[in-house]
Amino acid sequence: MDQLITLRTLPVSALMQKDFAMIKGSCTVAEALQIMKKSGESGLIVEPRNEDDCYGVITEKDILGKVIDPGEDVHRDPWNTPVFQIMSKPVISVNPSLRIKYALRMMKRTNVRRLTVMDGNAVVGVLNMTDVLHAVEELPAHDDHVAL
Repeated sequence: MDQLITLRTLPVSALMQKDFAMIKGSCTVAEALQIMKKSGESGLIVEPRNEDDCYGVITEKDILGKVIDPGEDVHRDPWNTPVFQIMSKPVISVNPSLRIKYALRMMKRTNVRRLTVMDGNAVVGVLNMTDVLHAVEELPAHDDHVAL
């Protein structure tokens, strides 16, 4: 239990992915899918168009819900749909020093699975719920909690 308490109080920078993929909003959804497949990521950070713009994010969920099966009256295909038409924007971002427990609470309240980690105006990482779950899986098991 002590390790779990310690995990919750770690800074986001301890668990965030420092190696993440980015894409331009003018790229197609098909190109985004190729990058996701190559990088093994389920979401990409979308670069701002200029210094007055903000970052966005495109996820597998966005692609499935807004392109693959968007509804009866919407007709899109991944080869002709630019990322900027379906991305979520602005991103929900946190500081690298924020504690994991507060980042998780923010994810829960805003109904997102990933947070963009920013230091000033620069993206320095991405924190997914999966990153936290993997860290929990790596904690040593307690003998009194092991099933027999």
